[in-house]
Amino acid sequence: MIDFNSVDELIAHLRAEGVKGERFATRFILVQGCRAWDDLVLKLTYEVDRVARLSEFCSGPDVFPDMTRLQKYLKEEASGCHSVLLIPLAECIRLDPESAEVIRYLAEWPAEKIRRLYIPLLSAEEFFFPEISRVSRYREGLLPDIWSLRGEGSSEIIVAPFPAGSGERPVAEGIKEYLSQWERGSVRKVWLITAMAAWLPVRRVWSECRVRVYPSSFDYVRRNVSWEELMEEWGSPGDWEWLADQVREGDSLDLVAGRLLNVAGYNAQQLFTLWQDLDERGRWLVWLWSKARSRPGSYLHHVLGRSSGLSDFSYNAVMTIFALPRSLSFSRERKELLERLGVNLMPAEFWERYRELTDPLDRVAVLTDLSVAEREQLVLCAGELLAGYAPDLWWEYLEVAFSKLTWYLQPAITGDEFVDAYFSAYNRCRLKDRADEELAILISKWADQQLLWSYPTRSDLLARQRSAGAKVLWVDAMGAEWMGLLTQLLTMSGQVECEVIIARANLPTITEANREWEDGEEVMRGLDDIAHHYAYQFPQSYLKAVEVIEEVAYRAQVLLSQCPAVVITSDHGLSRFAATSEAKVEAPEGARVEVRGRYAFLKEDNLDGSYNDMWVMEEGAAYLLTHNRFRGGSASPGEVHSGATPEECLTPVIIVRKTSAETQPRFELVTAKVKLNARGEGVLTVSCNRKVAGVELRVAGRVLPGQSTADFTWSFPLKGWKAGKYTGKLYSASQLVGEIAFEAVKGIIQNDLGL
Repeated sequence: MIDFNSVDELIAHLRAEGVKGERFATRFILVQGCRAWDDLVLKLTYEVDRVARLSEFCSGPDVFPDMTRLQKYLKEEASGCHSVLLIPLAECIRLDPESAEVIRYLAEWPAEKIRRLYIPLLSAEEFFFPEISRVSRYREGLLPDIWSLRGEGSSEIIVAPFPAGSGERPVAEGIKEYLSQWERGSVRKVWLITAMAAWLPVRRVWSECRVRVYPSSFDYVRRNVSWEELMEEWGSPGDWEWLADQVREGDSLDLVAGRLLNVAGYNAQQLFTLWQDLDERGRWLVWLWSKARSRPGSYLHHVLGRSSGLSDFSYNAVMTIFALPRSLSFSRERKELLERLGVNLMPAEFWERYRELTDPLDRVAVLTDLSVAEREQLVLCAGELLAGYAPDLWWEYLEVAFSKLTWYLQPAITGDEFVDAYFSAYNRCRLKDRADEELAILISKWADQQLLWSYPTRSDLLARQRSAGAKVLWVDAMGAEWMGLLTQLLTMSGQVECEVIIARANLPTITEANREWEDGEEVMRGLDDIAHHYAYQFPQSYLKAVEVIEEVAYRAQVLLSQCPAVVITSDHGLSRFAATSEAKVEAPEGARVEVRGRYAFLKEDNLDGSYNDMWVMEEGAAYLLTHNRFRGGSASPGEVHSGATPEECLTPVIIVRKTSAETQPRFELVTAKVKLNARGEGVLTVSCNRKVAGVELRVAGRVLPGQSTADFTWSFPLKGWKAGKYTGKLYSASQLVGEIAFEAVKGIIQNDLGL
C-alpha cells in the first residue's frame, strides 16, 4: 500500500505512474475524510478521459446501479479511453453490502482498452479488504499497489422509507439522487428516502462515514427515543410516520411528547384533562406516553397493561376494574379517567360482568354517575347498603361513585334537633324507597307533639330578605329533603355560603294556599310534575328530581351575580311515603275526603272533628300528620302533598350569599388521636384561625355539630364510635372548609403512661 499525505502528492504519483505499461488497469484509492474526498474527486476529473458515474446506471429513481451494465460499459463504451474515474462505488456498497463482490471483478480489470481505472473508496477498509483478500492475485502480490489518502471530515447518512426529520438535513429522494449527490462532492448529512430501507442492513457504522438505516418509521422512533420495549402494534403506520416526523436528534420520548403536547413533563392528570381538546394523534401520543410513564400500581397502569392501542383504550378503562381487587383508590382513579375520556355509556360486556356481582358494595365500586343506567343502579345499591351495611364500610365508595347521593343523605344541619333527625332518616328511606322503623318513630313524635306549630311561616322571613335587596327564587314542591344536596351544589365552588332556615307552609300544602311570590319573582317547576306523573318510577323519577335541583343551583348562582343575596324557597314539599302507604284511616264523621286522602273537609256541624293525634285541624279541615291516607282517597304511584307531614309542610328558606372577603377559615386538628371509653365516647377537637358562626363534621354519613369553646376551638362529641382511622369533612355555612384525618382508639395510649 502506498500512503499519500496530500491530494497533490497522490496526483503527482498518478501522472508518473500512468505512463507505465501495466497488466491491470484498476487503482483502488482508499480515502479517509470527506474533505480529502472532495479535493481528490475534483482534481481527478481533470486527470481522466471519462468519469463513470454510478447514478447513470440506475434504471429508476430508487434502484441500485446495474453492475452488469457497468461492466458492459467499461468493456465497450469506455474502450479506447486512456483513463476512467469510477465514483462513488463505496457509497453503493455501504448501502448494499452484497454488491461488494464487484471489487473482486474490478481488481483484475485488464489494462488493454482502458489503461487506468481509478476507483476512490471513502472509508471503505471494513468491506474492501475482506473482498480483495479473496482475490488470489492480491494475496500473491501480483496486483497493483493500493493507494491510501488520509484527511478529515465525516458524514452521517440516515436511510429510511419516510421523510421524517428531513427539515434538519438535506434530502435525497431515492438511490439515484443519493449517488448523484456523492458524485458532486461529499455528503456531510443527508436523509435518504428509499423504499428499500426495509431490506437494507439495520445499522452499520464505517469509521468517519456513518450510516443509520431505519426499516420503518416505527423503528426510527423506537431507536431514537431509546425505548426498546416499544411495540409496533401500538400504533398504525400513519401514527409512527407522524411521530417520526416530529422526532429530532437527541430527543427522548419525554422531550418529543412534552413539546408536541405543550407540557413540561409527564403528568397523567394534566394530560387526560386535555383529552377532549386533542385530535386523534394527540390522544394517541398521550396514550403512548402513558404506556411508558404511568405510575406502576395505578389504575391507569393496569388499564394500559391490557390495552394494545388507542382503539381499545376506553373499553379497557371501563373493564379493567373487574380484574382488580376492590379498592377505593382504583374506583376513584377510574371514575376520573372515564370522565376525562368522555365515557358516558357502558358497553354490553360491562353489564354482563356487573350482573355477576352479588355484593352491593362490589357493585358500587365498579359504578360511576357518568351514565343514566349507572346512576339508576347506584340509587338501588345505596338502598341495599342503607338497609343492611354499616356506613363506615361503603360511604366513601358511594361518595366517589355518586357524590350527589351522599350530599342528599346528609341534610344541612339547621340546629333544630327534630328536623335534622327527621330528614336524615327520611332521606335514607327515600333511597331505600320504603319507610323504616326509625322514620315511623319520628313521624309519631311529630304527630303526638303537634310539632308543626314550632316553625315560623315564610312570610316574615321573606319580607326581611326582600327589604335587604335579595332576590327570591321559588321552587315548586321542593321540601326540606333537598336542602343537603342543594347547599352542596351551591357551595362546591368555594365562592358561595348558605344559611338554612326551616319554615312552615300553609295548610293545605298545595300551591293555591302558598302562592306567596311577588311580581317578577321566578318560579321553577319540575318537581311537582315528576311527582304527579302517571308513569312515576323509582329510581328514574328520583334521579329526574335530582336534575331539577341541579338546575335550581345553577339558576341561583346566575341570580347571585346580579344581587347581594338570593333566597331559595318553596310553596310546599312532597311525600313519597304518604303516597305508597297502605295504611288507611277513617276521616272524621261526615267529612269530605280530598282526592289524595291527605286531608278532609269537616261538616259544618262537626268542625271540631273527632280528636286524633294522626291529624291536625285548621279552618274546617283535618290534615294528616302521618303517612296514612283517609279512606276514600286514591293512591298515587309517585309522591303527594296537601297533608301535614314534615316533608310536605316544612320548606327550606336558603339564603345564598357570596363568600365574604374575610380570611378563609382554616382548621387544624388538636386531637389527632381520640381516646374512646368503653361506650365508644370521646371528644374530637379542632382549632380555627378565626371566628366562625358554626362548624359541622361529616364522617361516613354521620353529621356532628361542633360546640364552640374559647380561642376559636371547636369540639365534637363522639358517641357509639368504634376504634379505627377516619377521614372527615368540616363545613361552615354549608361550605366545605377543610378535611381532617383522625384515629379513634380504645384502651391505654402513650399519654396515659406519661410517655
